[in-house]
Amino acid sequence: MSDVLDCDVVVVGMGPIGAAMALSLAEKGLRVTVVEPFDRPFDKPRAIGIDHDALRLLQRFGVMDEVAAQLGEYRSSEYRAADGQVLRRIHPQPAPYPQSWPPYSTFVQPELETTLRKACVENPRIELLFGYMAERVSQSEGLVSVVALPVGFESGQPRALLGAQPRALCAQYAVACDGARSPVREAFAMGIEDFDFCEQWLVIDVVAHGPVDLPDVTVQYCNATRPATYIAGPKDLHRWEIMLLPGEDGPAMAQEDKVWELLRPWITPDQGTLWRAASYQFNARVAREWQSGRVFLAGDAAHQTPPFMAQGLNQGFRDVANLAWKIDAVINCGASPALLETYTTERRPNVSNVIALTKDLGKLICECDPARAAERNRAMLAEMAAGKGEFVRQDMLPPLLPGPLVLDGARFGTGAGQVIPQPFIQHGADRLRMDDVLGAGFQLFVTDAAAVDQDFLGLNVLHIDRADGPGALREVDGLLADWFKARGVCAALVRPDRVVFGTAKAAGDVPGLVDALFAALGIEAGARKRVTSA
Repeated sequence: MSDVLDCDVVVVGMGPIGAAMALSLAEKGLRVTVVEPFDRPFDKPRAIGIDHDALRLLQRFGVMDEVAAQLGEYRSSEYRAADGQVLRRIHPQPAPYPQSWPPYSTFVQPELETTLRKACVENPRIELLFGYMAERVSQSEGLVSVVALPVGFESGQPRALLGAQPRALCAQYAVACDGARSPVREAFAMGIEDFDFCEQWLVIDVVAHGPVDLPDVTVQYCNATRPATYIAGPKDLHRWEIMLLPGEDGPAMAQEDKVWELLRPWITPDQGTLWRAASYQFNARVAREWQSGRVFLAGDAAHQTPPFMAQGLNQGFRDVANLAWKIDAVINCGASPALLETYTTERRPNVSNVIALTKDLGKLICECDPARAAERNRAMLAEMAAGKGEFVRQDMLPPLLPGPLVLDGARFGTGAGQVIPQPFIQHGADRLRMDDVLGAGFQLFVTDAAAVDQDFLGLNVLHIDRADGPGALREVDGLLADWFKARGVCAALVRPDRVVFGTAKAAGDVPGLVDALFAALGIEAGARKRVTSA
């Protein structure tokens, strides 16, 4: 194989995470090739909840006018006992929303994937190899080689065509977004850690013919006889997730007559059309390694999360946000390749914590032993009575842990690892979301513009205390000002993925904060402009 680069990065797989990875890398000026067997998205809904961090990422691709029109409200959640008593409530964050987008929304996955694919097709930096599968991925020092074979289909599944002419690709890096069974993960023996949660559920989507008397909240039915979940999707889409009991066969339970029998307490066939019924094994697993040399995993290839917090897809988008800027920093900005190791050290513990939380919620919901279910109910009702049974959904998700790119300690660590708010900004006569007026690189937010020497720092400095002038941010709702005040800081250095690298409590500490950043990136002082202006 030739050592001439066909592209900078090969992305294997083009579900929503693969498409977002391609768009994020291309946004940074990198040349991307995507290898994907299917020339159109899967036409059935799968994920149904998308959060504000994911929407903030998609905002950068210029697709949100179309995506926003596809979204529905994601309602408060109630955990209910079999007798209807409320055991727990989980609420969305109130307005003004910290990322400007609703903290959670419902969506229809085929619509989102269609929008993302269209954006990829229209992007001149992205080459799409539809109808191909990555037959072999290998690497040598400095290069990744991918052999992609044309495919045919057998029972709807892609199969390499014998004797077909392969396409040989050469790139600096490869990212496998090829699903929970990830052939790339298996080929590189990255392994899987199992969190010991494996439950068989039936997922049912119904399009209602009109108004139906259904709950006005998301409900987790903590019923020991038959645990279930109800979610109202966009427009007339309604989803039920129903736990299968020992001895029940998934495909048999997914037959239409059996599905309507299960749905009888909520809806009848004359009230809606069955769109999909499929049995799934809800797993809690994370890859032991997310990087093998120049090959990375993202999305379901790296982790599988039970659906009880609607975090599976959203964690994949966080993978994209974390990895893409680091690949860019190494290829385009002279950062040390060691920077890429922080992808695993940041994302794996973070998603492991989310999976552990989701598993614990799942164990509460899935309890089928009557005595243990009764004890669970007593404990949760006592928490409700004591005022400890209501939560804000986003507050339950952990920030990134301290590490090379998330500072720790009293001097720089307050607020590090959190996502900086995205307020609405008054930009001339327009009211815009903050990221629409920022660059894509590192940002230094300060409350005291006079105390910071922008030329010395070599950064994009944003002043949140000024109504006009260069670098001024005239925020509408005071979200940034409140964030700074609550943490007692005067400066925040923010990464391209909008995660706070570190903060300073005094203006005199800002140069040290900036020096710490470039030391973590492995970039010499003379090359700072390349990464800060990227």
